[in-house]
Amino acid sequence: MLIITTFIISCSIPQIVLIKDPLTAEEHLQLGLSYEKRGLFTEAERHYKEASKSDARGFLLLGNLYLNQGKYKEAEEYYKKAINKDEKLADAYNNLGWLYYLENRNLDKAEKLVEKAIEIEKNNPEKIKIYEDTIEKIKNKKRR
Repeated sequence: MLIITTFIISCSIPQIVLIKDPLTAEEHLQLGLSYEKRGLFTEAERHYKEASKSDARGFLLLGNLYLNQGKYKEAEEYYKKAINKDEKLADAYNNLGWLYYLENRNLDKAEKLVEKAIEIEKNNPEKIKIYEDTIEKIKNKKRR
């Protein structure tokens, strides 16, 4: 939201005019992805945060941004926020499971998270293939 303050010279009180953000959450997400692809992480982060006000995918993409930068604590926080905002956002469950896999911790929980993602996307073979790959890697790590 952009705030513009106007001052009128005379004996009047300053006025604050609120201008609604002209971009939709989807547009913020797309801009964020574009900035991230170009390595402009601060700008990407700003757009993901703006999108997250109304769309849980903003939190998901913030988690991905931080994960790719090795900021695992922040990534975990935002994946959890995505799940809390939209419990049907399967990618957030899968990606949180993947984060635990990378850190070699909470592997039982990681497996359950990915199973939840599979359950949510049970009618989407493309997503299931990705999630099954994640769960297979987690199971292999648990066996070691």
